[in-house]
Amino acid sequence: MIITDSGSTIEREEYRDENELQELIYNRPELISDDNSELTSIMREVNTRAGRIDILDITDSGIITIVEVKLARNPQSRREVLAQIFDYISELSSYSYYQLNDATNNALEKAIESFENYDELRRLIEVNLKNGIVRLIIAVDESNEGLKRLAEFVARHTDFRIDLVEVKKYKNGDNYLYGSNVVVESNSQTITNRSEGRPVNINPLLKRVTTAWEASGKKPIIGRKESSYSQLFVENWPKALHYEFTIMRNKPIIYVRLDNELHADAPLTDKISNIMKTFEGREICGHKIQARPYRRSGSGMVLSVALGEDEIDLACETMEELITLTKSTIDDYVAK
Repeated sequence: MIITDSGSTIEREEYRDENELQELIYNRPELISDDNSELTSIMREVNTRAGRIDILDITDSGIITIVEVKLARNPQSRREVLAQIFDYISELSSYSYYQLNDATNNALEKAIESFENYDELRRLIEVNLKNGIVRLIIAVDESNEGLKRLAEFVARHTDFRIDLVEVKKYKNGDNYLYGSNVVVESNSQTITNRSEGRPVNINPLLKRVTTAWEASGKKPIIGRKESSYSQLFVENWPKALHYEFTIMRNKPIIYVRLDNELHADAPLTDKISNIMKTFEGREICGHKIQARPYRRSGSGMVLSVALGEDEIDLACETMEELITLTKSTIDDYVAK
């Protein structure tokens, strides 16, 4: 019981069922957000091959957050809860951005439309998924020592970001009040994401390529480094339009790219994609340029050349040739 200064009492209230708590958290993600990252709800009851995720959220830095909602009176064991969540992580790590968007019936795309970094966020989400960078939240009405102890062990001794949060319900007359309390909070260093100001574990092959490019003194310089890609930003170009070195996970292939990730509704998107398409099949450094749409919807464009893991110097030469071939033409379109 809580007594206010006016003498009225606030009584602890039980949730009717897990669905009530789940709906509350979906509609009020701020109850489980922390000081460093605001959560945006994507969808409830997301079906995957590993089972149904209660709530899927996302941070403004592109980290997908799995929220598992449980009531204390639920008989499911704490081990089952964690095992279930780890199954979800394993499953999501195999998803591309578009596969996850399909699984949410386009709710993911709708959730990030208002984000300032909307154009770059799709790539960041996919990179995070492929690297298993997913936040886990177990939301309960009341925790127990067993669940707390297990969550603390995972939080302190693994690379998973897992939080245990209590969300309690109270009643004051005809009004309901809700309060949250973080019982277990992971060390923030368990998520290595540059957009949150933390160190990035760069793929060793990518590191060799970017080091060689930087040592050459060639322009443009690398403006963004992530675990599996490095972006070269051109002055006066929007950042969603850039050159890039990419290494796909578990594939020792160097991709030298020009990416048009501009939003489908942006005035320049189709114009630049059309001009990029004209470079398809052109040969640079003995390799033909491949072209594909950036999005399944057909908007955006990617030009790329695939090279072997031992072709570090050739990757730099290919990037230089790609820039020489395309930059001046695209400069004219950006300036219009």
